[in-house]
Amino acid sequence: MAESQMKTFLGITSAAAVSMLGVGIVASVLPARVINISGGDASLVGLLASSFALPYIFLQVPFGNLSDRYGFKPFLLFGYFLSSVSGIIFYFSSSSIPIFIGRAVQGAGEIPVWATAPAIISIAYPHHKGRMIGIYTAAVFIMLSVGPLLVPGMPEIFGERGGFIFFSLLCFLAFLIILFTQKNRKPEKGSKEDSLEIRKAFKLLSDVPVRIVLFGIFLYGCGQGLLFSIAPGWLVTARQYGGMDIGILFSSYYFFIAGAQFFYGPLSDRFGREIFMILGLICAALSWSFFPYTEKLSSTLLLGISAGSLGGFFVSSMAFLNERAPDSLKGTISGSYYLFWGMGYFLGPIIWGFFGAMLGMEKCFLSFSFFLVITAATICIISRKGSRIKSI
Repeated sequence: MAESQMKTFLGITSAAAVSMLGVGIVASVLPARVINISGGDASLVGLLASSFALPYIFLQVPFGNLSDRYGFKPFLLFGYFLSSVSGIIFYFSSSSIPIFIGRAVQGAGEIPVWATAPAIISIAYPHHKGRMIGIYTAAVFIMLSVGPLLVPGMPEIFGERGGFIFFSLLCFLAFLIILFTQKNRKPEKGSKEDSLEIRKAFKLLSDVPVRIVLFGIFLYGCGQGLLFSIAPGWLVTARQYGGMDIGILFSSYYFFIAGAQFFYGPLSDRFGREIFMILGLICAALSWSFFPYTEKLSSTLLLGISAGSLGGFFVSSMAFLNERAPDSLKGTISGSYYLFWGMGYFLGPIIWGFFGAMLGMEKCFLSFSFFLVITAATICIISRKGSRIKSI
């Protein structure tokens, strides 16, 4: 059993890590590329996040529900295939519209990486899910942090847009790893009462504490959307960040996320989920409040801390929801989580980008930190009263 668990874990983790090396390259060059091919229009950068998030809104819960019924492996394979296709779309894109289409395809491809894999790990390691999900996501973000550092050498090795082909090849390699290392493990069938159709995912909203945490997940999606689109675009136009600066910024994101998730997972296993959800939100809020008023190095570090803090919130809240669902519903619960994350990732850049253009981005960054603090305070109050989110 232990050997089978480890093979499953290593296969899933290595496939994700390989593909995320390419994602790190793609994510760090797309904002500047969109700005360049659109004639310097930085407002379009936010659409990179929104187009990526659309599949999460419409496909995440159905993918999770179907994986509960038919097994996880086909959806992992399909995801890596779509990711590989997105790299080819990026390579041949000469305008912004195909890039946005490619981002939507990439978003659909990454759904299994972020939702299905934690569900499989939760089933394989029921008593250490926080630690193992933390290790998985730490490995993913370590490779994401390496990707941007390779960007300067990409043109010399693969040509001007060769990084996109390299990304496509890495995703195909991940496809092969899943094909040869994973069995199509299906969760045990639950009772009729346990079966959760798509509509039942929204029953999470029936309890006030659930609404608070789901709003935190929505803000987590908003924060990531801002980190990977609005913040870099603002730094390029307002602070004159260059390509190397953005690459370093993205590497700092991934480095801090990997570190936070490596520690948050096992600590939340031991001391409880709520305290680390609160800690992640508060640290992120403080970072968003101060980064616009600091120098380049400090801004990069503060945004990295914000990314890591939101990553800590992720692993704590993901484990929190998975431990309350039976094995037959792990995929659906993970899909529900990313449904709310996807709505935030889609709407966050649009909302804050719109008001930022009118009021100034500094004020909008501060308003985002305010929402994070309010959510953390509410979770703290509920936790101190002894309230707990009900099992589904």
